[in-house]
Amino acid sequence: MHYFLVFYLSFFSCYSLFAQQRLAFNEDSLKNVLKSDASERKKISALQDLSDHWLYIDSAKSMGFAQDAFKRSVRLKEPLTLAIAHYYVAGVYMEHYNLSEARRAFEKAKALLETDTSHNAQRYLARVWHNIGAISQREDDTETFLRLLIEKACPILERIGDSLLLANNYYDIGNVFADIKQYDKAYSYFQRAALIFADHHEYADAVNSHLGIVKALLYQEDFSPANRERMQAHLNFAYKQLKDYPQAYPWTNYYVLAGMYQQYVEKNFDRALKNFNEGITFANQRQEAYNRIELLNRKYYLYFENQQYDKAKEMAYRVYNENKAFPLSRNKLISLRNLVNVEEAVGNKAKAFALLKEYLALADTVNEKQTNVKINLIEKKYEDAKKEKEIVSLKAENELNSAALKYNKTMLVFICIVLGCLLILLGLGYLLYRNKQRLAKQQCDLHEEQLQRMQKEQQIRFFNAMLQGQEQERKRLASDLHDGLGGLLSNVKLLLSKNPCVSPEPQAQEQHRIILNKLDVAVNELRRIARNMMPETLLRFGLVTALRDFCEDLERSGISISLQTYGFSLEDDKDRQIMVYRILQELINNAVRHAGANTILVQCIQNDGKVFITVEDDGCGFDTDDQQGKGVGLHNVKNRVAYLNGQLDIQSEKNVGTTINIEFNVNKAYIPTYR
Repeated sequence: MHYFLVFYLSFFSCYSLFAQQRLAFNEDSLKNVLKSDASERKKISALQDLSDHWLYIDSAKSMGFAQDAFKRSVRLKEPLTLAIAHYYVAGVYMEHYNLSEARRAFEKAKALLETDTSHNAQRYLARVWHNIGAISQREDDTETFLRLLIEKACPILERIGDSLLLANNYYDIGNVFADIKQYDKAYSYFQRAALIFADHHEYADAVNSHLGIVKALLYQEDFSPANRERMQAHLNFAYKQLKDYPQAYPWTNYYVLAGMYQQYVEKNFDRALKNFNEGITFANQRQEAYNRIELLNRKYYLYFENQQYDKAKEMAYRVYNENKAFPLSRNKLISLRNLVNVEEAVGNKAKAFALLKEYLALADTVNEKQTNVKINLIEKKYEDAKKEKEIVSLKAENELNSAALKYNKTMLVFICIVLGCLLILLGLGYLLYRNKQRLAKQQCDLHEEQLQRMQKEQQIRFFNAMLQGQEQERKRLASDLHDGLGGLLSNVKLLLSKNPCVSPEPQAQEQHRIILNKLDVAVNELRRIARNMMPETLLRFGLVTALRDFCEDLERSGISISLQTYGFSLEDDKDRQIMVYRILQELINNAVRHAGANTILVQCIQNDGKVFITVEDDGCGFDTDDQQGKGVGLHNVKNRVAYLNGQLDIQSEKNVGTTINIEFNVNKAYIPTYR
């Protein structure tokens, strides 16, 4: 019975084109994509999905879709798209058993994909390596197939994290291990594939992985109750997944394994035969000639075991004749062996002997191929030994030359060391010279920097003394004007108002009243001048109050001034208050006297240690590029802003107005820059 089981794998394991299909397939939706205004890439993908679907049903139709996609890909002129198109055309060639054309197309795809590191390119590169290995398997080289799976395809899929395609490879590796009768390893790989597909039952290979477990358990020939239960559970799972998809290609695999289970485990001839016949009908509908051979072969073993030799003979000859289209010498050997057995069973000794001679001749040919491989290996060992002898003789000659070479090498090393030391000394001398020059330059730069710093410090002290002197002089003059001349004028007014010498005549009284009014104006003007020179409200109540009084005085003359303050907190720094007051005083006076402004906007804002000042007017404006047009007042403003280490921005346009923005940080020390 074990011989009958092994024959299964010899056929069905060669069904291994890497085509990841789903159980459900909507052909109409893909054809609608071709008719729509979808992008060319989507149409190419739809054509390739259609080719993949018809691959095992109608290879001619599959090739038509693949070639249409290839032509479109050539027009698109994209290497990755063209590589994938080569892949699908090669797949159809492979199912036509045109293995040379298939290999050529796969090699073209591989050459394009190996230079592309993208996820999709590497995914298709793994599929190409798989199918190149599958071609080797169909050429009786299963070892190369397994090597390419393990060394090429699987590492790529593990690196890019494509677990589903990796599961497909595990399934095929399981088939290879089953082929070489290592059923425990085959079972482990089928199980690993099934675990990955556990959440992806929509794929056909998810069903095949469970059927692979059934196959491994059957080949172990351990039909204990536990194993019988496992096999039945996996068969039931496969049937449950397939029942709603009557055209899904895993049905062939299911019919084979379900029939084998009935034949070898349940010993139910009728149910086994029913499964094999349904499988043949399904294979015929899908034009799966290779799979039909396997199902006919299973019927042969079923008839032979039940001693129905006439029917067994019919099946054996059908298998032998149909197998001629597939160049697998191992399968042909088994077909001949089956014919020998059935001819002998029906009593046809002569025919059995003739078939046995054909079987032995083919076996000798297969063995001769294996012998040639062994002879080539022996010849290679002989050539290697011969080369080794030549190496020994050359080694003796080389030893004679090595002494002279060693001496020359020693002298060369010594000379190189001396030259190296000289170069190092020259390099060190040059570096020392450069360092001295750099040090001298740094000292010179440091000296100049110290001089500049001393000059700036001197300027700061001079400017600070000048400002303090100006403010003290202003304060003294304001005090003298207010207390001296202001008091004197007030006394004169008091004396005149009480002067009894004034004539009672109306004209004299009018003159007396005019004189008193002029004295009032003079006193008020004197007080205004004194207040502008050093406003008492600035010293007593702070900057904001002083600015408000200054603006209110100007408003009485008919000028509209809007003062807006927010967050000011300079009350503890009288020097800065005076500096800001002088700046605003100068800017507002310029707007009134020189610009002829009717409306002035003054904004003073302090936020997070920064002060923002804006003075905007609707006066006549001036040309900011005209250096001669800038008076002393504006120059003083710039110096005061520089003293505060601030920034001054002037924007002015003739007949439009002027906007002046000032910004300084109250937390920075006074380090003015002068020009």
